[in-house]
Amino acid sequence: MKTRMRSILERAISYGLIVVAVIGFMYFQGSVDKNQKAALAKKGADLALLKTRIEEGQKNFAERQKQIEGIMKTVQARQAELENFERRLGKSVDYTQFIDQVQRKAQNFGIAILNSQCTRPAAAPNAPPTYLEFALTMNVTGAYEQMKHFLWDLENSMGRLTKVSNLVIKPPICDKEGRMNLTITLKTYFTQ
Repeated sequence: MKTRMRSILERAISYGLIVVAVIGFMYFQGSVDKNQKAALAKKGADLALLKTRIEEGQKNFAERQKQIEGIMKTVQARQAELENFERRLGKSVDYTQFIDQVQRKAQNFGIAILNSQCTRPAAAPNAPPTYLEFALTMNVTGAYEQMKHFLWDLENSMGRLTKVSNLVIKPPICDKEGRMNLTITLKTYFTQ
C-alpha cells in the first residue's frame, strides 16, 4: 500500500510539475509575445517616422536645390555685372584717353582749362588691389550755366564712374564778364 500510495503521489507530483511547467511556459511565451509585439509596434512606428522624415528631407532637399539654383543665377548675373563694370573701367594704360575726353567735353561747353595736373593711376583706398584710382586736378574758367552743365556731364555721361571729389571756387565768384574760376579734382578708376 505504501508503494501504491507512493506511486500515486509521485504521479501526482509529476503531473503537477508538468502542469506547472506548461502553465509557466505559456505565461512566459505570452509575456515574450507581448514584449515582442510591443517592440515590433514601436519599430513600426519608428520606421513610419523615419519614412516621414525621409520624405520631408527630400522635399527640403528639393527646395534647397531650387534656392541654390536661384543663388547661382544671381551669382552669375552679378559676375556678368562685375565683368561689364570692369570692362567699362578700362585698363590703367588708357588714362590719357580719359584726359582727352575731359578736354573735349570742356571745349564743347566753352570751358577753358587753364592748367591741369594728374598722377599715374595708383591703388585705390578700400578697394580690391586690381582697382586703381586716377585723379585729375584742373583750373578751369567759364560761365556759370556752362560750368554747371559741364560738371553734371562729367559725373553723369562719361560712360564710366567719374566723380568730382573736390571743387574750389576762386574769388571773386564771378568776374565782370560773368565767368567764374574753379579748381576741380576729378576721380575715376581703372583696372590693372
